[in-house]
Amino acid sequence: MYTGKFLGLTETETTTASGIPTGLDHMKDLGITHLHLLPVYDYASVDETKSDKPQFNWGYDPENYNVPEGSYSTDPYNGAVRVSEMKQMVKTLHDNQISVIMDVVYNHVYNASDFCVNQIVPGYFSRVDADGKYSNGSDCGNDTASERSMVRKYIVDSVKYWADEYHIDGFRFDLVGLIDTETINEVVTEVHKTHPDVIFYGEGWTMDTAVTKDGYKMTTQPNSTDVPGFAFFSDTLRDALKGHVFYTTRKGYVSGAADLADTVKGCFLGQADDWCTTPSQSINYASCHDNMTLLDRITKSTPGASKEDHIRMNNLSAAIYMTAQGIPFLQAGEEMLRTRIDASGGFVENSYNSPDSVNSIKWDTLEDEAYQNVYNYYKGLIAFRKAHAALRLTNAADVHANITSVDGLDENVLAFRINGGVNGETSDGIFVIFNPNSTETSVTLPDGAWDVCVNADHAGTEALTTVSGSVSVEPISAMVLVKKES
Repeated sequence: MYTGKFLGLTETETTTASGIPTGLDHMKDLGITHLHLLPVYDYASVDETKSDKPQFNWGYDPENYNVPEGSYSTDPYNGAVRVSEMKQMVKTLHDNQISVIMDVVYNHVYNASDFCVNQIVPGYFSRVDADGKYSNGSDCGNDTASERSMVRKYIVDSVKYWADEYHIDGFRFDLVGLIDTETINEVVTEVHKTHPDVIFYGEGWTMDTAVTKDGYKMTTQPNSTDVPGFAFFSDTLRDALKGHVFYTTRKGYVSGAADLADTVKGCFLGQADDWCTTPSQSINYASCHDNMTLLDRITKSTPGASKEDHIRMNNLSAAIYMTAQGIPFLQAGEEMLRTRIDASGGFVENSYNSPDSVNSIKWDTLEDEAYQNVYNYYKGLIAFRKAHAALRLTNAADVHANITSVDGLDENVLAFRINGGVNGETSDGIFVIFNPNSTETSVTLPDGAWDVCVNADHAGTEALTTVSGSVSVEPISAMVLVKKES
């Protein structure tokens, strides 16, 4: 077994004690299309040979951008083995119809003073403020001066190298709000010359940084129209679903907040607040490696709710971002109620340096029927999204022309009618309902017979039942219906 290594992702036929698929087989069975890897280039903080180096880290401390991280290799100090094993991992994932996204961290380096470029030309690679100190918008000690021509070239060449040499299918840019729009556009343009299907997205948060040249914009959400080939994590939807990320006792739409329905509606249509004008630029999610897991965040804000209701809130979150216009993203393990609990029993919010006992995926939980049911629900949502092209519109004009929000519903309840035939959709239409309330709701359906494919307990492409006229939607649940052929 190569647990924690590049080769760990090449292993098949790994199972729990009762034979439930894990690892690569789990991902294939779940039906994902892309695997987003946290940083796998050489980072500074982990060194298995030195006692003063932590043994656990996510890799957001770049030291050498253009070689694989040694600790993920079976022979950490053999460069040829590092390269070979990472390439083997990527090829195996490709052979199993899974594309590979690489998390890249060009916004800062581990140690600016020691970084090779700054040693050759002092202070060139990093931004320096008016006091001669490294700008620190990243809160990691320094910010990359991407607006300088040779720094831009370094970043472009580095991304192109990973796409060319390792056949990486996409790049997630950490804190891309510290990198200028001209650099990002050049990255996209140059990579797409030879790899037109590579995707790009990142964290477009707005941060203070001491830009060294005038006239440059940063790649932030408000500047999304300046980088049309780049998508952004929608913290708008994330916070609306489960509650504000920095106020962990605050409820979200799925957990009973009374003032977030309009925000969720906008995000469902692929238009988050005032920063997103097209669904192709919205990464829709409820949890990622940062902050609490989805279940932990829900549990923290609703301590009096039952475990059954916590699971319903979890599944409602998934149903919303899986059917919303945009690009769905889920944290590994969310589909089996991943939690991060420390030895004292408390929730771990930032587990970047926590041991495997906290961060590992607990495969054995799938032996529990409740966890299996959640897994099957996510699996069904993914299958449904794949089967219905109307959930994958790529521009605002198509959204406006083909999706109608339903009025006159109970407070906080949302419903949408989606036309058939658009974007290659083969059905005659889709009807989506979200009920975050603790009571059942009734919704009038458009004319005709409708197949229920998603309800509180089940999700998939097959009809669970057929209804017409109106439908009752259970508390804290979603319902998705497909127009039955006449």
